[in-house]
Order: sequence, then structure tokens, then C-alpha cells
Amino acid sequence: MNDEKEFYFQDELRFGTRTDLGRRWIRGGVKAIGLQHIGYDYGYLSVAINPLLGKIRMFILPNMTRESFQVFLDEFAKGLKSKVKLITDGASSHRSQRLKIDEKIELEQIPAYSPELNPVERFFQEIRKQLKNKVFSTYEEVEQAVIEIAKPYLKDRKTVKQITCYEWLIKTPT
Repeated sequence: MNDEKEFYFQDELRFGTRTDLGRRWIRGGVKAIGLQHIGYDYGYLSVAINPLLGKIRMFILPNMTRESFQVFLDEFAKGLKSKVKLITDGASSHRSQRLKIDEKIELEQIPAYSPELNPVERFFQEIRKQLKNKVFSTYEEVEQAVIEIAKPYLKDRKTVKQITCYEWLIKTPT
């Protein structure tokens, strides 16, 4: 898998105005108190990562539909110099409606219900850590926070590789 053709793993992270509660350090015997917002505005951070090279491409999309996935594919294909393999999970929205992307992108799926095989999930853990216990009252606030959290990873290939390059990927033949 690690020679000849370049490959990327892809997935989406849903983010929104609902506060994602997490653990906090507090003194023993003290009741934990924190703010929480129950919101219903959501967006999706669609990410493609090449774990061996630390390359990452990210797009914010309004939903997780076939139309949005096609927008992702079209934008992703614009930056490609040669054909790549894009490995997705089995979500029903991860289907291409147009064949023109086949010139640059070959779609492949990991087995159903196996997020542990997708290195993008490990990247999402890092993003979610920084969103825990944060209160956002508007969609624009949380979208800006996601952008600010994700932006440093675009320039830091070494960190992306450390987070996402599982040992089995290095040892797997094409």
C-alpha cells in the first residue's frame, strides 16, 4: 500500500453548537459545575489524510449527503497531480455520482463498522479534545474554532504522521 499509488483515508467529523462534555480535574469532594449549551446547528469537517506522508486536506461542508461528498471529491481532485486511492468508510453518502473523478480518484472502502482501521478517526480525537467543555452559542463561533484548531495541522506533516501513521500501514504491501 505504501509505494506506487498515493492513497488517502477520508471521513467526516460532525461539529456543532451542542457542548461536548468531557472529564475535568477538580478537587475531591467538590461538585463539578460547568456551562453547557444544547444547540442544534451542525457542520462537517471532511478530511482526507495520507498517513505515510503526513499530507492532509480539509473542507467544511454543511451536511453529509452524496451531494456534499461530490463537492468534496471535486475540490479534492483539483489539487491532485496523479491518480490516488481514496479509502472511505461504508457510509451511504460516500458514493460518487459522476464518473469524471475516476480519472484522478479511485474509491475504496474499509470494512463496515471498523473505525479503528481509519487513521482519520485518530486525528478527530485530537480535534475533539480541544472542543471538549467549550460553549458555542452560534454556528459561526464553533466553525471558527474548528478552523483555528485544524489549521496548524495543514503545515505540520510530522505531527499528522505521528498521530495517524499506524504501524500496520507501514508494513502493508500494495
